[in-house]
Amino acid sequence: MAVPPQVYNLGNTCKRFLFSAELIGMLTLTIFENELTILIGIRLLIETIAAGYFYLQCSDSTGEPVVEQEDHELSQLSFSNVRGDDEQFESLTPDRNECQECKIIQSYRTKHCSKCQKCIPKYDHHCFWIGGCVGELNHRMYWLFLFFQCLLCFDGLFQFNKQFAYYSTYDEEFGNDEYKYQYFIILLIAATSFGFGIFTGVLLLYHTMLILTGKTTWEHTKREKISYLNFYPRYYHPYNYGYIQNIKLTFFHKGIQSHWIPPSKDQIKEQCDIFDNKYYSCC
Repeated sequence: MAVPPQVYNLGNTCKRFLFSAELIGMLTLTIFENELTILIGIRLLIETIAAGYFYLQCSDSTGEPVVEQEDHELSQLSFSNVRGDDEQFESLTPDRNECQECKIIQSYRTKHCSKCQKCIPKYDHHCFWIGGCVGELNHRMYWLFLFFQCLLCFDGLFQFNKQFAYYSTYDEEFGNDEYKYQYFIILLIAATSFGFGIFTGVLLLYHTMLILTGKTTWEHTKREKISYLNFYPRYYHPYNYGYIQNIKLTFFHKGIQSHWIPPSKDQIKEQCDIFDNKYYSCC
């Protein structure tokens, strides 16, 4: 299902804004350069190209919900029961939800996005900056975009600071205000770079934490409203497989979606999570 035009257009507007800001920043450094060496220029250019490439790749498909035969097999696992001492059926695994809009039984970790008007596997969040959702297959691209964008912003900010110091020293030595125009342009671009750096830096740290713990933004912020997570103790996350395995599942999935079958209650084990456990939670 295609992304609605209004979501697609908003994403394109954000892309044009971001690329324009980066282009203006590069041109400003080039025009006002004095100590900008070729190596520094090449480094900034590589960071810009990398950030732009992964930003565009974020628009890739997030994946499609599991359906037909695979969906039937998951359904059998989902609704497996065991007879308890009181002769009542006790569910071993959490039930799955039915999407009223898409008319499917959602696989675990799937959520319907009202803006994209479709179900997103391993839904993280809807991001207007990329004109769509962050899900299972494009989460790694989103993280790489944040990494290179944050690196570019603070590297550029450092270079702008060097330029500002150069012009300030020159004015002090010759006692004039010849570079007022340069001051204004440099301060404006540097402030923009700082703002984007802080914004992307905070997101980068947050999504690093999510990847290490096997969570998504939706699962972390809305846990109490997600039925398949409420099935387990508060401190237990059924999809936390350890730092290394969590990283592999995010960055090395080879375009293949996981089924995300949750463990049954008798398979729950103690988890070692420094961010969120039964003793404390960092956020």
